[in-house]
Parts: sequence; structure tokens; C-alpha cells
Amino acid sequence: MMEPSTQSGNVRQPTDTSRQQTRPSGTMRWLGIAARTGHIGVAAVLFGGDLLLVPFARLTLWHHLTILTGCLLLILEWLHDSRWLHRGKGLLALLHLGLCLLIHFTPALTVPLLWLILISGCIGSHMPRRFRHWSILQGWETREPKEHSH
Repeated sequence: MMEPSTQSGNVRQPTDTSRQQTRPSGTMRWLGIAARTGHIGVAAVLFGGDLLLVPFARLTLWHHLTILTGCLLLILEWLHDSRWLHRGKGLLALLHLGLCLLIHFTPALTVPLLWLILISGCIGSHMPRRFRHWSILQGWETREPKEHSH
């Protein structure tokens, strides 16, 4: 279904709402930036503590904050795009989460798993849009050509 945009100056009107995603609003974008920054910060402390063999009891707060900020990121992604779970970015988030859970079952592999978690998070955040928006259910994202106003 084609719907015209209500924002003036939007070069993507009309949009196909069934296949196209818009950028998050200003507030959602800043919430996402704040949550991602917080997540990276607390996860860095947790990762560094594990690398430096800090007893886990001293890292418990950082562990919980990492989980909390990670959950917040997942919620914000879901609120922005309910289809994200079957897209490339959601599939990598599931891999990221699975690796985190694997640590609890194989604590001897914590440090190598943390490296894989770091790598999967970086790839998920920085891979090209083409791959982030690819869907296991819908295939490649189709985008309307941009209309230029004169």
C-alpha cells in the first residue's frame, strides 16, 4: 500500500510501508545512541575484568548492567522495526545473545566467547544497510528511487 508522507521535504514520498523502513525519530535515535553507548561502556568493563581475572563477584554489577542495556537495545530495535528479528541485524543480535548465553554453560570459554561477542556486535552495528536489512523471510529490501523536488 502506498502512503504519502506527511513530512514536508521528505524525498522518500510516497513510501511503500510494507517493504520500506524509515529512520527512527529524533527521540528514538538519541535513546538508541545513549543505550548503545552505555552498553559498550559497561560491557567493556565486564570484558576487561574478565581478561584481567577480576573475581566475578566484583563484576556482578557490570554483568547486570550489560544485560540491562542489551535488553534495552533489543526493545528499542523492536519498537523501531518489528521485522528486525528476521532481518540481518536481528539474526546477528540473536547470534550475539546466543554467544552470551553460551558463556553460562561453558565458563572455561568465557574469554574466546567474549571476543566473538565483541566481533558479532561490531559487525551487526556496522555492516552495510543492504545486509542489515536483508530478511530471511522477505529477502533483499527493495527501495523506492528517491524523488527530487524542483
